[in-house]
Amino acid sequence: MIGAGKIGCGFDSPDSLEILTHAHAVLKNPRMKLLALVDSDAQRGQQEAKRWKTKYYSDLKEMFTKERPDIVIIATPDKTHALMLLSVAPFGPKIIICEKPITASAEELKKIKSLRIPIIVNFSRRFDSKMQVLRRDIFKKNFGNIISATGIYTKGLFHNGSHMFDLARFLFGEMKSCSAYFQKRDWGGDPSIGGVAVFEHCPEFHLRLGDARAFAIFELDILTEKKRIRIVDEGRTILFQDVVADPLYKGFKILSREQSKKTNLDRALPELYKHAVNVLDGKEISSSTLDNALTTEEACTRLART
Repeated sequence: MIGAGKIGCGFDSPDSLEILTHAHAVLKNPRMKLLALVDSDAQRGQQEAKRWKTKYYSDLKEMFTKERPDIVIIATPDKTHALMLLSVAPFGPKIIICEKPITASAEELKKIKSLRIPIIVNFSRRFDSKMQVLRRDIFKKNFGNIISATGIYTKGLFHNGSHMFDLARFLFGEMKSCSAYFQKRDWGGDPSIGGVAVFEHCPEFHLRLGDARAFAIFELDILTEKKRIRIVDEGRTILFQDVVADPLYKGFKILSREQSKKTNLDRALPELYKHAVNVLDGKEISSSTLDNALTTEEACTRLART
């Protein structure tokens, strides 16, 4: 694993009940072993390697020479993902798991598209089985047609907003058009941008902004002809309301009380690694490819340019 930061191995520990990091997900997979950590910060890298009972390397080439891993995980800062992909590829790992966004320049983008190594990008909600069921129901129109949807997010268009765009693409199909109306710098150098968009199965999508300096939020509210569906708690809970007859005013319809269901988002990282093993075994095709990630980032770029 390249990068010993929070998502790599800092959010939890080997004995945590929750699996919140790549290191922990690897530890819990019976087909995998964490061979090494690579990090430019020697103190942090050595500390985390000791905590996760693995080896530390400061040099990528030395690690590949001595360890020869089948899988490489890129969990470095956002702006370095493209550089890391291009640095890792010549060593010929069987698969690369990369954090989003790819954030490549036009020159890097051309080089990345030429890579022939399978790459799985961690758009985590694609690995949640409850989201997969919701997608099937929407595409089969089990809830009727979508009337509109509203997403709200914080922490940058490409950092967290890309999760919202990827979830919208996953549930509603490809984006057809978009317009930006609001911008807020609530996290680093990646501004959060709000606006409206049209997707294949969602004629009216509103993208709203929170402010990470106050609190983080990630929610999606979907209105259909038969239900209201709200994805809350960062994606850990889905709230359903049915369309029912108004008990007071005859001839009118309202929404029922909410019914709550837990998603499997907390199992998304273990499911990602189970999926990666199945891809290597030839049993599955990647469900979150590099091409998919670049399409999501293209949608973010289109919004930012309007």
